[in-house]
Amino acid sequence: TIRTQFATRGAGNMHRGDYKQGYDEKGLEGVQIDGMALLKIIKHCHENKGESVNGQLLGLKEEGKLEVTNSFPGLPAEDNQDHDAFLMDMMKHLKKVNVDNNSVGWYQSAFVGEWIYNDIIRTQYSFQSKIPESVVLVYDPYTTTRGNLAVKTYRLNPDFMKFYRTKNFTHINFAKHHIDSSDIFEEIPIKIHNSHLIHAFLYELGEHDKFSCQFDRLDLTGDMLFKRNLDIMSSSIDDLLQDQSKFAYTQRIVAREKNALEREGKASKKNLEELSKKFLPRMDAFLTAHKITHYSGKLKTMIGQSMTKLFEVDALNCEKAS
Repeated sequence: TIRTQFATRGAGNMHRGDYKQGYDEKGLEGVQIDGMALLKIIKHCHENKGESVNGQLLGLKEEGKLEVTNSFPGLPAEDNQDHDAFLMDMMKHLKKVNVDNNSVGWYQSAFVGEWIYNDIIRTQYSFQSKIPESVVLVYDPYTTTRGNLAVKTYRLNPDFMKFYRTKNFTHINFAKHHIDSSDIFEEIPIKIHNSHLIHAFLYELGEHDKFSCQFDRLDLTGDMLFKRNLDIMSSSIDDLLQDQSKFAYTQRIVAREKNALEREGKASKKNLEELSKKFLPRMDAFLTAHKITHYSGKLKTMIGQSMTKLFEVDALNCEKAS
């Protein structure tokens, strides 16, 4: 498994560009990305296929809709250059040529759909704390095959943002804030926008048979992606079971110490608070449960699409046989 490697010094400070403040955190209805900005992201991810790469999204918010008009790649994590200086220079150069330089989020490549990690949450929390309307765009170069564009936008749930701000990830605090494993990320609808000239060009290309991709959507060879998602789910379930075993063990230890304090008459509020700090953080467990829910939904969608294609092929074969 290729783990996400972040240019943490740079990605965490991308919000330092020029941006407008005072946006309504709950007023984001959808994301519209310019076709050229998306092509830059696709090019960057495909040139570094097999590696985890990220970059910055630029644009503005207009009437509840986030418009992404430009993007540029960030420096790789192993680069020794000053990431902050690089970002500031890019912002200044974009401003000089009158290009949108308002930071509205960032993008991250995924490996066959695998992208949910603690680093993603930390980076998105950093962005969303400074720029409430910011999103993370996830692009998967491996899944983007056979006519399927694997690009989605997410943001942290507002309730989860309030919970994460406390930096207390025990099961007691999760219950106190009513946070469930499905309440971490929320998907924002995304729409690709192109100019009228590009639309005309695409329609002209569509008239040529050699540029047609209509039949690519009927491709039935999705075994690799299906197997990969099953492997991720299986691994996540194993991780969750191990985490639950450790948590149960910790609970037994804490219960014994609590009983000992009560017998000795030392069960004061202060001592009980100190004892509760021995509970293991539950963020990893909740994140693993969120991954299981996320990939279960993906598998359900993949199975539905595969079954539809199989029925279509079966109907075509029956018609051909008759």
